[in-house]
Amino acid sequence: MKNKTVRTVLSVLGGILCVVFAVMLIGSISIIIQGVLHPETPPSLFGVTPMVVLSGSMSGTADDHIEVGDLIFATKADTSALQVGDIVSFMDGQVVVTHRIVRIDTAADGQRQFTTKGDANNAEDPPIAASAVIGRYMTRIPKLGDLAMFLQKPLGMAIFIGVPVCAFILIDILRRKKQSRQESEETARLKAELEALKAAKAADAS
Repeated sequence: MKNKTVRTVLSVLGGILCVVFAVMLIGSISIIIQGVLHPETPPSLFGVTPMVVLSGSMSGTADDHIEVGDLIFATKADTSALQVGDIVSFMDGQVVVTHRIVRIDTAADGQRQFTTKGDANNAEDPPIAASAVIGRYMTRIPKLGDLAMFLQKPLGMAIFIGVPVCAFILIDILRRKKQSRQESEETARLKAELEALKAAKAADAS
């Protein structure tokens, strides 16, 4: 019973590891392809755009402050529903900026335009059109951006791909060795029982 439980646990762990690796690999490939096809905007996955924070313009003590090295996530937003106080990510030329909306106006063409400002900045940004908005800031994972930047380097990518693959192979080898040992023990036990039966039958015949 114990051996069966161990085999089940190893199989489940192997399956989970395989699924996690597959999801991470598919996500990475999707982001890479989007980055190649549309280099002018940051890639998104399922409507969520992950970005690494490189400046301290939104640092501070506010509940929704953002710090250098954080990995932030912006979700696609309905620009007609954005309000003053919301934090949005937008394109400023070739650079992505994530700042807080401090004023909303109506442009000459009747479209909404937003004036933003970094919490740690003294000056407001030039107004931006709704079409420049990438998404509304959703949440952050502190300092994970540094890891994300490392994983984009050759060594990081090798670790990102190599560690899960090696772990999966190691678990599979251990599982197979354990299964082989158990099968050998079972074969030896059955052989011993068969020999015992033969010996008992021979004793009865004599």
